[in-house]
Amino acid sequence: MFENFWAMNFFWKASFAFFVVLFSFFPLTDTDIWWHLASARDFLQNGLAESDPFCWTPSRSPWINVHLFFQLAAHFAYSNFGAWGLLLSKSILWGIVALLWVMPVRQKIHLFEFSIALSFAFVFRYALECRPILFSLLFLGIFWNLLPQLLKPLSFKWIFSAVILLCVEWVWVRSQGLFPLSLGMAFCALALGFKEISKRERFFVALFFLLLIFIPLFHVQGLQLFLYPYGLLDRLMGGTASSQIFAMQIAENQAPSTKLILGENVIAMGLLIFSVGISALLIFMRKKLAEPWKIAWLIICAFLAIFAERNLLLFFFPFVSVILWESRFGIFLRRIFLQKFGLKKEKYSSAFFAFGILLFAFACGTFVRSFQAYFQEGRFQEISKERVPAGALVYLQNNPLSFGEKIFNDDRSGGFLEWNLPQVKTFADGRFILKDSTFMANYLGFAENPQAFFAAADSLNIHRALLPVKYISLWKKLDGALAQNPSWNCVYRDSVYTVWDR
Repeated sequence: MFENFWAMNFFWKASFAFFVVLFSFFPLTDTDIWWHLASARDFLQNGLAESDPFCWTPSRSPWINVHLFFQLAAHFAYSNFGAWGLLLSKSILWGIVALLWVMPVRQKIHLFEFSIALSFAFVFRYALECRPILFSLLFLGIFWNLLPQLLKPLSFKWIFSAVILLCVEWVWVRSQGLFPLSLGMAFCALALGFKEISKRERFFVALFFLLLIFIPLFHVQGLQLFLYPYGLLDRLMGGTASSQIFAMQIAENQAPSTKLILGENVIAMGLLIFSVGISALLIFMRKKLAEPWKIAWLIICAFLAIFAERNLLLFFFPFVSVILWESRFGIFLRRIFLQKFGLKKEKYSSAFFAFGILLFAFACGTFVRSFQAYFQEGRFQEISKERVPAGALVYLQNNPLSFGEKIFNDDRSGGFLEWNLPQVKTFADGRFILKDSTFMANYLGFAENPQAFFAAADSLNIHRALLPVKYISLWKKLDGALAQNPSWNCVYRDSVYTVWDR
């Protein structure tokens, strides 16, 4: 009986991971991947850089490349297997992430709960990008599974788990600046379970936590790595002038409620707010929902997700594990329907089963339909060429600027140029954490006030402008002003980007 239960539960967990792999298999759309690849190539050629090797505009120094290990992994996949290899690698890793987060679930999983999780995964699939957050969620998933071992009596398994977690943290420190999240999860687990362990185990638990805190110091640039997340936190919390500009202008740093009001990504943002509300309701109404430390972590992730859209995935996976599956969400809903409408058990069981089938069919059917959009010119497009200046790149390669002349580009195209035109210094890329408030204000000011751009072009010797004309409306005003300025000529234009020379 127990073996059948375990096998059935593992089937649902593996199926969830499988569908996450499918949903994440879409063209490379995140433009940051290109400067990540360029950074890895620069490291392999020149070693660890201490100043920005890509932009001709000022950047903070010393330059702390906190994403190095993620970049090297992405570079290995791309260099050996091309864009297809990178795309397949990120999809498989997202599947592993999904499996890690649901593996600890011990309650019986039903079709209804599985179908809800699948529908949420489909709606949130756009966030399953090839970005460093992938590594952060992978590492958090390992912590999610191994931290409970540290609340048990000291043994070989305890020591093994602690060593694995410390090694994971060491890799994480050079993969993404969110590595302090491990401290938050570890604190939730160890602090809430501290009273239940013996005094001897308490000493080792405290020692583990201290080592976890100071792991960044075991790296080159250790002190800078140790302090790096505080700057990242400032950007998210809006404590300084540059962080306020960053939060207002970068779409993924906006709150889901703000995006909902603006009518952007309405379904996903509405579902995110709804899921946070359901989590709060369940936590309030049910005393024995899951282990206390998991509830505490879920609350932290819910707060982060409500604060900024970029934290959606931090909340989604524990939400599936704790709320949808561990709390037996379907049974909770059935009891509400039974009390509210007085339905018989047979009727609501059949209704929930049928609803689960419909959700499953909707998610799969819509995915198959949307998958067709990834095919162009009779083949699957592993790179979304509508988001990068692929056509303009050919013109730039064939018509290089003269010595001393500079290019102005938007941040999304910067990384693509850095990867494909390493000899050209860019104006900006996606690494806004390196820029101060003056740069951010001037950069965004060029879009709103074209005259400011013309003045800067004269003083900074800018002779070329590369501007997006699709998806990003920010630069349409400057593009129109360039058309009215006799000193500038449109030398290239397609449906995605335009190039202006003077």
